[in-house]
Amino acid sequence: MSGIAGIFPANAPTTAPLIDRMVAAMKHRARDGSATWSSGAAHLGHCWLNTTAETTGGPLVRFAGRYVVVADCRLDNRDELLARLGMRDREASDAEMILYAYLRWERACAERLEGDFAFAIWDGDRREFYCARDQFGVKPFYYHLGPSGFVFASEMKSLLATGVTATLDQDHVAGMLAGMPDDSAATVYSQLRRLPAGHCLSTDGRTLAVRQYYRIEPRPNPGPDAIEQFRHLFTEAVRVRMRGTQALGTMLSGGLDSSSIACVARDLRAVGSQKALPSYSMVFERGSSMDERPYIDAVLAQGGFAANFIPLVEHAPFREFETILDEQESTFLAPGLSATRQLLSAARNDGVRVLLDGHGGDEVVSHGYGRLHELAAEGRWLALWRELRGVARVHATSATQTYLGLLTIYGPVARLERARRRLVSRLSRQTADPLGLVNPDLARRTNLAERAHRFARMPGVALSSEMLSHRWKLTSGLISHAFEVLDKSAAHFGIEQRYPFWDKRLAEFCLSLPAEAKLNDGWTRYVLRQAMGGILPSAVQWRHSKVNFGPNLTGGMVRNHRALLERTFGADSESIAPFVNIGAARAACERLLRDPDNAPFDEVQAVWRAASLSMWLGLLRRQGVMA
Repeated sequence: MSGIAGIFPANAPTTAPLIDRMVAAMKHRARDGSATWSSGAAHLGHCWLNTTAETTGGPLVRFAGRYVVVADCRLDNRDELLARLGMRDREASDAEMILYAYLRWERACAERLEGDFAFAIWDGDRREFYCARDQFGVKPFYYHLGPSGFVFASEMKSLLATGVTATLDQDHVAGMLAGMPDDSAATVYSQLRRLPAGHCLSTDGRTLAVRQYYRIEPRPNPGPDAIEQFRHLFTEAVRVRMRGTQALGTMLSGGLDSSSIACVARDLRAVGSQKALPSYSMVFERGSSMDERPYIDAVLAQGGFAANFIPLVEHAPFREFETILDEQESTFLAPGLSATRQLLSAARNDGVRVLLDGHGGDEVVSHGYGRLHELAAEGRWLALWRELRGVARVHATSATQTYLGLLTIYGPVARLERARRRLVSRLSRQTADPLGLVNPDLARRTNLAERAHRFARMPGVALSSEMLSHRWKLTSGLISHAFEVLDKSAAHFGIEQRYPFWDKRLAEFCLSLPAEAKLNDGWTRYVLRQAMGGILPSAVQWRHSKVNFGPNLTGGMVRNHRALLERTFGADSESIAPFVNIGAARAACERLLRDPDNAPFDEVQAVWRAASLSMWLGLLRRQGVMA
């Protein structure tokens, strides 16, 4: 975890001191120090958290200042790069390898890199910056191009520190209220942009070119030994993310994802160390509907862990919320973040620098439900019925009801039914207002109904193919949004979170798997379950349920924030009225407070988002960011 910043100013002598201001705005990322570099044309800064056992931070200057690089990175294909670049120094830093990759492949270098990275290279010969963000957007990258030049940073507050004017992006605010980060390049401020995942840019300080260099595609057919291949790739994904530090910990929720990572990491660590692997688990009262201790205990019983439990006795989602909003720099879509911060705090207090996280397992491996549509589209009705019987057995659902629903879509009368649905969809999009939460005028001005339709509705060609529906989910705007939320939260605790499931090779392999490797006899994510045989306790390996944490949010809001909610949609509602449909939001809030046990969770989330916006706007006014 590092922070990077840079300026390519239009007036170099007057803007050189700004790089110090930008770095100072990210001092929480500088656990191991910070540094800047300036020339007559460009200025770079680096905040350093050493998690890869390198001897120095950045900026890295080479060839008498002709080339300078700053990077927040961890490369996973170092051996391959060393060989292809002909580099003999096996201890070369990741940033140095990125620079030499640029010298070899120039603007095509990002395609050769694997891992988590955001970097910028100053090319003094061309007098331009070349910047890139990793394939899935694990590392953040924000920028602004204006009359004063080009500035970039790991956090928006560094850009604002240069004096960039901040006005709210109405489209972005409307989308966030509706729960859909649908523009991967937009931020909450009209003047600031984000570099999308899998994109690179080059700029001469006056013009800017952005190019997509990566879009996930399936690998060649994995063949009959898919389970062994998955086990190898998954183990390697965990191994490379353990690189560089003994100050390593792992999250352990008791779910399939975190438990798989924890057990593989424990076994890998045992090869070279007798030290137990610290694990961190958020736990609820035993016997409650959210109690996962039986699964956590089953993993811990195998040995090799130094267990740490963070009890969540009473969830207060708006506790310390102004601090969280300041860290996040805007509203966000993670109501459970206040609870996660308790885990990060505990890990930091134990000296942990790197925390392995199971985030992304659902998306990368895929539950495989696209197989049901695939079988129906192919007219394999008997095979579909058998699979639905398995799903019904494992997940206690109705095979008949789902079968009839798919028959309606793909059966003999499907063409007529699809035409009817298309007509209804077109009509509904003209008046749709997601959850009625957004101010109707704002919804019209930002074309919210059409955007919501595109964001949530999978294209028909993808719906009938497990592979295409899988890829559609992997490219959702929610992916990079989640990474940015997690990155900013961890940064304030001096921790770098790493995500083995988001390994490029593993993700491409999972996408390439046939549908029956993902959903088989009712068991979702079948390849992962099979690959973890002998590694996971069977109770976790064949666990078919997931805890619903919705009641935790609902109960926490009602028990601990009733006055805040009443004030938000009452006396203080004027501040959010330009964005929120106050009548609809107030009615939803009243239903929540009156009958929380029966409150629709969509409405609970809508109320949380509107209250979050109110608190954030108040924070901006107090900080003087906006009038």
